[in-house]
Amino acid sequence: MELIIIILFSLSIILFVLSFFRKDRVKQLEKQMDQLSITYMQEIYQLKKKIRLLEEELLISPRHSFDVQHKNEADVIDLFESGNDLRTIASKTNISLAEVEHILQKAQK
Repeated sequence: MELIIIILFSLSIILFVLSFFRKDRVKQLEKQMDQLSITYMQEIYQLKKKIRLLEEELLISPRHSFDVQHKNEADVIDLFESGNDLRTIASKTNISLAEVEHILQKAQK
């Protein structure tokens, strides 16, 4: 009986010591999960950044075109009031003759 207890006790000590040298699979899985989550967070951040840039471009684009159109209309009216004919105005502002006529018609109303 004493022999069995000594054998079991020594076996438990050997297993206990071996447990320290064994690789911990749970820690490896945790590291992999952390790495995956970091990778996904970086991808999400980059996608959000791209979406924000696209949204800004979409918001700026109509406002910018409105400003350019308003400036062109003001240029056409100034050139017309200076005594330039329609073809000269069209060539100076790089706008078609029909658009120049339309802008002037709007201005006269």
